[in-house]
Amino acid sequence: MSDKKTSFSLKPDPLVLLGFAVVITGIIFLVYGFIPQVQPHYYLVATGSVSINDTYTPETYFQSHYNGSDPMNLVQCYPSITGWNCAGYQQIGTIIVYGVSSRYLGLALMFLGIGAVFAGNRLAPFKPKPSHIRPITVRIDDDICVSNSVCVSLAPNVFQLKKQETPTIFAPTAYVVDPSAADNDTIIQAAEMCPTGAIIIEDAETGERIHPPLPKG
Repeated sequence: MSDKKTSFSLKPDPLVLLGFAVVITGIIFLVYGFIPQVQPHYYLVATGSVSINDTYTPETYFQSHYNGSDPMNLVQCYPSITGWNCAGYQQIGTIIVYGVSSRYLGLALMFLGIGAVFAGNRLAPFKPKPSHIRPITVRIDDDICVSNSVCVSLAPNVFQLKKQETPTIFAPTAYVVDPSAADNDTIIQAAEMCPTGAIIIEDAETGERIHPPLPKG
């Protein structure tokens, strides 16, 4: 009795490659979130309002009219209805901060990338349908044709509606004019668009049914 070893391999799928790129980006954000950063630490020393005036900036005006005893190292002003609301700060040292939001973003990107890698590796890659180049035979089952003319719209040189010599309550059914007047893929598409499957297509050499597929068993 032999032991079978299962191996995990990655497909060169675009979704897998994109997933790896997202994972790497997430790792970068995550690592950045753990890097300590030195930032100045400020203490609020004064607040006030400044009227709107085009001859000066509100920060300059607020700082020039400050008469407190504590030094003012930073002024921030925000617009209000009457002018500007300003606040003055004194730097009292530095603090160590971490990018917590970068950690969360990094983790989210990593999970998203891992999911993309898993999906791209598990799901079958998109493959276009192969072109049908072998000769085909085309016929229409009049008993189930409902005359919706979709085949005539898609391949007018192949399909046409029968002309009625006398008035009747029944709509004219379609018939095959020239099965070689369009490429096989166009004819098969017209058959697939038929709501009742009245267009029957077979391989001319083998007789194998192409459309509609025969029931299994």
